[in-house]
Order: sequence, then structure tokens, then C-alpha cells
Amino acid sequence: MADIPTPDYEHIVKEAGIPTDAKAWRDVLNAEMKKAGCDINNDSRFSPFWRVIEQAVITCTTWLINVLLVKYILPNMFLATAKDRYLDLLAWACRVERKPASKARGHMVFQRAATQGPPLIVPKGTWVQTETINGQVYRVKVLEDAALEQDATTVVANVEAEQAGAGYNLGGGYFHVLPNSVPGIGAVTNEDDWLTDNGADKESDDDLRLRVRNQWSAVAKWHIDAAYRSLLMEKAGIQDDNIYFEHNAPRGPGTANALILLDTGEPSDDMIAMLNQHINDHGQHGHGDDMQVRAMPNTQHDIALTVWPKAALTETEREDLGAQVAHFIRAAFRENSDYTPTRTPPLGRFSFSRLKGELHAEFTGIDSLDFAQSDIESHLTIPRLASLTVTMQG
Repeated sequence: MADIPTPDYEHIVKEAGIPTDAKAWRDVLNAEMKKAGCDINNDSRFSPFWRVIEQAVITCTTWLINVLLVKYILPNMFLATAKDRYLDLLAWACRVERKPASKARGHMVFQRAATQGPPLIVPKGTWVQTETINGQVYRVKVLEDAALEQDATTVVANVEAEQAGAGYNLGGGYFHVLPNSVPGIGAVTNEDDWLTDNGADKESDDDLRLRVRNQWSAVAKWHIDAAYRSLLMEKAGIQDDNIYFEHNAPRGPGTANALILLDTGEPSDDMIAMLNQHINDHGQHGHGDDMQVRAMPNTQHDIALTVWPKAALTETEREDLGAQVAHFIRAAFRENSDYTPTRTPPLGRFSFSRLKGELHAEFTGIDSLDFAQSDIESHLTIPRLASLTVTMQG
């Protein structure tokens, strides 16, 4: 959330005339004693009585102001700075609840080892996993038996992630390892649009903040961005800044498109159909509205990178560096979330010079690198990888 305000509550308290330091509160205490007609004559630094009274009052008061008021009460009174359970209470007031973590679901394509043959079964419980990505292996499990018919070359099986989390929303081709072989099956993979339900981490404070803020302008069920944005965020777990609207009446007056984007992976046709059904068939659109949900259109790019690793690296370290650099670039193109580079935007410029700097900061084994491409400019489209080539030199 780039526009979140960061108020200085200590400065605000001082501007309100509330003392925040021990000296100021000592002056306040002395003034109040004089107002009460209580003259303190034994106030030398050797007088234990008055020093004990001062410290007891001042220590407690400065803690109440600087810790309780400035660090807890004031920040948690406002949506912009509230955290954890305090933010949950503010969300409850707007009938919004923090979304729990959820598991990714989708389809895997299993391919027969031979060109033809008898019927085969990909059994329920079959695991498919990725290679190691930044020290992590992701696994999905087949949910029910998938029957490969006589002489058919492929079969599609429904799968679910091993654990909840957005890290499983990987791009096409990441899931391709069978840890235990399946008789008759030669290969398995996930396609670009394999996700039917995208996995999600427990909703962060900033994401919840966005939904609560949006809720204030979503109270009417008319054709306004906020109402549809709220529906899509709640139903599909899509973040506020991953929903874009086309208002130029693409199908005539009263029509609009909501273009959605995932942080990693691509929304499947099943997900798009589910969202359109939720809005258009379940009474969630305004009178006369024609609103369609669509995946953000993409543009395909062939990316080539040459890397000069540090001379001290072994051959194994060079190979691992090349693999992790490739994963890092794929993360920038929204294919995994194991690294956090600047992601490709649907509006604006994707800077390869910035990506170079992020690669240098992430991998100390890089001596130099060079991209063959110039920056990518997007206009309501999202750049995707058609191919990626990482060449290790030296």
C-alpha cells in the first residue's frame, strides 16, 4: 500500500499540548502542587521523600503517554495504522472479516509414456511437485482417480496444494516432478491457466485495510468500481490493486469489464466463469448493468540474460546460481512468489535496469549481467514470459 499515511503520533500529542518528557511533567507536577497550596520545601536532590513522589508520578505518567497512548491507543484507533486484532475490530464495524489462508486448487495434465495403449488410472493421492525453488519444494495432490482412456495421450486431474498459501500459485510448467512413478505415465505438468482456486496466505493487515477502505464506497449495488471491486476481493481473494476496469462501454452503453490479475499464475477459465456467474446470475449487479470479468490480457516476451558469475564459484555453485536467477526473473513475471522483485505492471514501464539491481542485491555471486531486451511498456496488458534463457559466461 503505497499511499498509507504514516502520522507521527508523538508529534501530534506534543502539538495538543500534552507533555511527553520527564522534565515537562516535573514542571506540571510542581505547578499543580502550588495551585493546591502545597509548598514543597524539602525538594533538594538529597530529599528522598519528594524525589520518590516525583519519580512515582512522572515515571507512570510518561509511560502512559509515550507507550500506551502514542504507541498503542492512537495508532489502533485509525484504519490507516491499526494492526492485528485492533484492525479486525475496525473491519467488523464495516461487516468485513479477515480472510483466512486457503489452498490452491487446479488441474494437472498427465501424459502417457507410449503413443497409445490400454486404459490407465492416475490414482487419487498421487503427488506432483516442483524442483527446489529458493530452498522450497511445492507439492500438489490428485483429489480423485483420473482415467486415461484407450489410446488417449493425456488426461486432466484435479489437484489441491499440500498446504495453504499463495506460494503454490506457480506459473505454467513448475509442477512437473513425479516423486513416485505412476505406471504408464511419462510426464506431468501444469498449464499457464491451471488454477481454479488460487491459494492465499492469511490476509495481511495492508490488504485488509484496502478492503475496509473500499467498503465505504461499496455500499450501493450500482455500476460503480467500488461495489464490484469489493465483490471480487471477497469472492476470489484478489487484491485491490489487481483489479482494473474498462469504462469505455466495450459492448455499448452500460457495459464495462473488470480485468483481474493474480500476483502469481494466471486465472483459469473456470475461475473467470465462476466470478461472472457470481456477479451476473446471483443478483450482484446493478440495474441495467452489463459487467463482465475477464483475465488481464497478456503480452508474450522472449527474455535473454547473460550472467558473469564470480570467478571463485564452483561449477555446482554456478549451476545453482543460474537456476535461482531464472526463478527470480520468473517471479518478476508473476510465475512464483519465492522471491520478491518488482513485478511486471499492467500499466506503466517494467524496468530491466531495476531488475538488474535487484538481482545484484539478491545474489552475491553475480559479477555482471546483461539483458538483451529494452524496457517493456504496458497498457492494460500484463507482460508474460514466452521464453527465458539464462546464459552463464566465464
